[in-house]
Amino acid sequence: MKVLALSDLRGSTERVPQVVELVRRKDLNAIVFCGNIIEEDERAQAYRGDVKLEPEVLEGLEKKAVEAYEAFYDELGELDVPVFVVPGLLDAPKRLYYQATLNHEVVAPNIYMVHRSFALPLQRRNLVVAGFGGGISDDPHLWELDMVQLYPSWLLEFGLDYLRHFEQDPMLVFHIPPTHGNLDLHNGERIGHRIIDHVIKTYRPRYAFVGAARDGQGTTTIGSTLVINPGWLKDGKYATLDIRSDEVEFGQL
Repeated sequence: MKVLALSDLRGSTERVPQVVELVRRKDLNAIVFCGNIIEEDERAQAYRGDVKLEPEVLEGLEKKAVEAYEAFYDELGELDVPVFVVPGLLDAPKRLYYQATLNHEVVAPNIYMVHRSFALPLQRRNLVVAGFGGGISDDPHLWELDMVQLYPSWLLEFGLDYLRHFEQDPMLVFHIPPTHGNLDLHNGERIGHRIIDHVIKTYRPRYAFVGAARDGQGTTTIGSTLVINPGWLKDGKYATLDIRSDEVEFGQL
């Protein structure tokens, strides 16, 4: 069984038909997507305090976001393989992301949103897929779901506790990478969060997929867990994982 790992489309929806063709050509069996369907725009800048948005500008940005979500899910929903997704930091506002994602879960039964949730279509492989998307903050009171999707680290620390009740091995999907290894390299900085390392050590998933960091394409191991950053789909990068051999291959669309 081969899993296609993707992250950070960032508005480059022309890549999605290329992904569909890749899945069919290589006979891949599942997809994981680590977030950021849409690109960084004025909302993220407004969150940082760089700009102030007028209502008509915000309305235009939200319309553009919905178009990107629809393009992403409409294409991948036509595949006959499960697609596991979590939101990225940029996939905001949360209400529009959830609306698009959950609507497509209804009409496209191969779409599974595993942010703070789980899915079991790979149970024949003894795997339960779960995840936690969005950005992570050390401020215990900081929740931002309109301009970006940002969650306090404590929510992630305890939010996957239900995995203790599964006999299947976890396969986890995160947006933010761990600090271990070089998977968190981004424009000369490290953007990983230690809570990812902690959660991986706690639940000991067989595999973990991460995104966000543009220069972090690669693998590392944390305990017995194989951790994979596929690189940015915006740049045409992807990774495939052969579950039978644990072999990871990186490719370019």
